[in-house]
Amino acid sequence: ALAKIDNDEFFGFTAVDYEEKLERAFARGMGKDGAPRGMTRGLYSVEGSSIKMYKSSALALLESLARKSRDGKSYGQAPFFFSLQYVEDDISITEELYGCRIAGRKVSVSQSADAVVDELPITVLYAKLTTPNIQGMNLFDNRQRRF
Repeated sequence: ALAKIDNDEFFGFTAVDYEEKLERAFARGMGKDGAPRGMTRGLYSVEGSSIKMYKSSALALLESLARKSRDGKSYGQAPFFFSLQYVEDDISITEELYGCRIAGRKVSVSQSADAVVDELPITVLYAKLTTPNIQGMNLFDNRQRRF
C-alpha cells in the first residue's frame, strides 16, 4: 500500500478507518395509507475516521502538520489531503480523504514485543473512491460539482 499526505509519501501505517454515511429521511404526505411519498437526498457525513501508525511515523506526520500551521506548533489546525492506494485481487484501488484534520491522539505504551502504535482520530470533509473503471466515485450527489 502507498499512503500520501498532501502528496508526500508516509510510511508506517498499520490501519486506516472511516465510514461514509448518507442519512435519508422519508417524505410523507396526507394519504390514509401512511406510506412514504418519497425520500430526501440525505445528509452526507464521514465518521469514525482514524489513522493508526507506528510511533515514529506518527510523530513525523504530526511534525509535518505542525510546520504547516500558523503558529508552527498546532498539528490539529492544519488541513490535509490523504490518499491510500492498494491492490486487491489485481485491482488497483485508491481511497481519498479530503479536508482532513487531526482530531485527537490516542497513545498506548506498554511493555510487550509489539511496536508502539499511535491512533490519530481525524475529521474528514468527504471521501472519494477510484477503481480502474470509474475515477472519483462518491456516496453523495455531486452534480453541482462542489467537490
